[in-house]
Amino acid sequence: DASAEGPGEGLGVLPGRVERLSARRVPQIGWNSVEAATDPLLAASGLTIGYYANSYCVRPRHAADVSAWSVHEDDRFPAVMRRGRAVGVQFHPEKSSRAGLAFVRACIEETRT
Repeated sequence: DASAEGPGEGLGVLPGRVERLSARRVPQIGWNSVEAATDPLLAASGLTIGYYANSYCVRPRHAADVSAWSVHEDDRFPAVMRRGRAVGVQFHPEKSSRAGLAFVRACIEETRT
């Protein structure tokens, strides 16, 4: 819906607000676990870790929109959010090795059904 990075409204597809990570070391750059993966795209790809380069993350309005989490220091934030067929990720799937590319392929395959 909005971002601490600047003024203006977001698309409102996945309700929430983008906020700065509450960690000492920001930006977070590198590999991080993707936990509690309930999304079928994660199951299809086998993705359990993702590559991150972020200082901000989404703070969702509805926890039910989160299908996987990551933690940086003591800050827990969504790794994957979904509402209907709209999917958003915090990590970089294109940089997340073979599982990340499998995740992208699973997203493409899902749009074909």
